[in-house]
Amino acid sequence: MIRTEEIYDAATDDAAFARLAATLAEAVGARSGVLHWGFSPDHVAEISYSGYFSDAQMAVYDDEFQADDIWGAALDRLATVNRLLDIEAIVPDRAYEGSRIYNEWIRPMGDDTFRCIGGVIQKDGTTGHIGLHRGRTQKPFSRQEVEAMQDSMGHIGRMFAIRSKLDRANQHGRSLQAALDMVGHAVFILSPNGTLIDGNRAADAMLRRGDALTLRQRRVSARDPRDDEAFQAALRAASARQGTQASAIFVHRGLEPPYMLSIASVRVGMDRQIVAIATDPADQDVSLSSRIRALYGLTRAEAEVAQALCTGRGLEELSAERGVALNTIRTQIKNIYVKMDCSRQSELVARIGALPRLSPLEE
Repeated sequence: MIRTEEIYDAATDDAAFARLAATLAEAVGARSGVLHWGFSPDHVAEISYSGYFSDAQMAVYDDEFQADDIWGAALDRLATVNRLLDIEAIVPDRAYEGSRIYNEWIRPMGDDTFRCIGGVIQKDGTTGHIGLHRGRTQKPFSRQEVEAMQDSMGHIGRMFAIRSKLDRANQHGRSLQAALDMVGHAVFILSPNGTLIDGNRAADAMLRRGDALTLRQRRVSARDPRDDEAFQAALRAASARQGTQASAIFVHRGLEPPYMLSIASVRVGMDRQIVAIATDPADQDVSLSSRIRALYGLTRAEAEVAQALCTGRGLEELSAERGVALNTIRTQIKNIYVKMDCSRQSELVARIGALPRLSPLEE
């Protein structure tokens, strides 16, 4: 019979999960087996096949015959969970012989799969199915074989539940990473001594450039010795017992304007971690124009002028850059003030500056 550890190995090991259907089938002398779980009876998150049928044959089943699976439908009608059943006792031979799945999928392949034991497994909000099969010329499953596999049903259910929790945790992590990648700043998660724990896509790109921050033996440091002294001091201050006040430093790089590095600490359980956010003042937010237009009903030209005003450009400069008359720029600015309900350039800058900076969105 199957060893319990083989089931629990499949909880965290994808390769072991892929092998599990074959392992279960072998344990009871079945010719083929299938095992899958999902977050509802109609959902399949992962599936394990024993390998008796080819991937192409199983793809045909998934696409054309899954809804006509007479064995699966019988289990669903019974609504019996966590119990392994001999399907031959539920679905008469004559009904199976006349089924579409038998006559249009099984027989055209030259196969004679005819016997099945299976069941529905539910545990901690996870629903799984197990099916183990033999051919028509093979002996029926014995009561002892059904009972022996029944002993493993609880372990299989717990394994499904563990995989579902890990799946949700992984999905949660991917969602958080995607959100961080959208932030238009380089975000570093550090231990108190500067060891890199995680970072978003922009942080990874900054470290690869190595123009201001570097990574040595997993520790982040500034290239310029004076900047690094200030950076290490900021890390120590953020790591202190009362280190709740955020700080910021400049991190210099060649001839370009320096990065602005904001540093603060956060509690993660009993530990303290450091969040360092690097802002490149030269970066442009390509999505800002569309967001301004959506919020305030500006035209494309008005949104471009509003953005330019935020960078300190004057009217004459804008007139020359855009190739329009000075009066046209004045008219556009009046329209912008009306639509944005402000009367001074400083108010306009404050409204637009309150919007978060986003990284370029991927297609």
